[in-house]
Amino acid sequence: MNVSPYKRFEKAFKEAYLKPLTLFRYGRLRPDKARLHGRSNWIHIDPDDPCAIKKVVHEPLRGKVSDNLIFWRDFNRHLQPNLIVDVGLNYGECSFGDNYAPEARLYGFEANPRLIPFLEKSRADHPDGGRMTITNCLVSDTPAGDVPFFVNPDWSGSSSAVRELNNRPEAIEFKLEAKPLDSVVPDDAARDATLLFKMDIEGYESRALKGFTGTLDKVARSVGFIEFDAQYIRWAGEDPDEYLAWLREHFDTYRLVSIKAKTLRRVERFDEIPKLHGDAERVHVDLVLVGKQTPDGWLAPEWTVIQ
Repeated sequence: MNVSPYKRFEKAFKEAYLKPLTLFRYGRLRPDKARLHGRSNWIHIDPDDPCAIKKVVHEPLRGKVSDNLIFWRDFNRHLQPNLIVDVGLNYGECSFGDNYAPEARLYGFEANPRLIPFLEKSRADHPDGGRMTITNCLVSDTPAGDVPFFVNPDWSGSSSAVRELNNRPEAIEFKLEAKPLDSVVPDDAARDATLLFKMDIEGYESRALKGFTGTLDKVARSVGFIEFDAQYIRWAGEDPDEYLAWLREHFDTYRLVSIKAKTLRRVERFDEIPKLHGDAERVHVDLVLVGKQTPDGWLAPEWTVIQ
């Protein structure tokens, strides 16, 4: 792939000022733990994973906070949830990137077995770690064994059960157990709870949500943040239009318009979602899902729903 001279210059410029900042902050260029911008909790990482270095070390040094973490912190502060579910932890940037109400119970799920030792270290260091449960499995709608999961050895963030995302010789294949979320989250934790959830699992969100309906029916209110990528959804065996219709049966559905302005817009139909470069095959958007039973007052005060 050809890289433009501007992109090469931009990369060289970033490296030139990030290297001394990293050395000053951590005493080494590739630390094995780091802190996200705005919080003091340690996130343990594989120092040889470029994804971890970029997202957990370099971006926080630039004062950058990811879109999903901005949402997570704002709605955690506003809702004060007592049930938290994070599907697709990666290194746990959301779960470990904030602190929680004293009664909150947290359930994190990560399919990549190579990341579990780092997640457990971060959990042990987190002030609320005693109320966190980390499960290494593939999250789906039905239980199954020996389900293929493909790990990108060069970029952990793109590992997926969707073969097409890592369809190359370097991909590492694991055979994992698949579990519905309802089989892991206890009934007593869900009943009448305020739920905050996030899903970022590269196209498998549709299956994960269909295995979560029992929990969603038990809670008193729920607000979640998911990725919606039409191509990934097709690769996972779902039709994006039908999947969005299913979402709208269970949630009031909004798309993220601007993370800077913290604005949302209600979504009624698939064709309302903007297409990247006008290509109907390229639909990639973050959705906010609000449970149908959720009372008014769910919207964090910094956020606005626009027409």
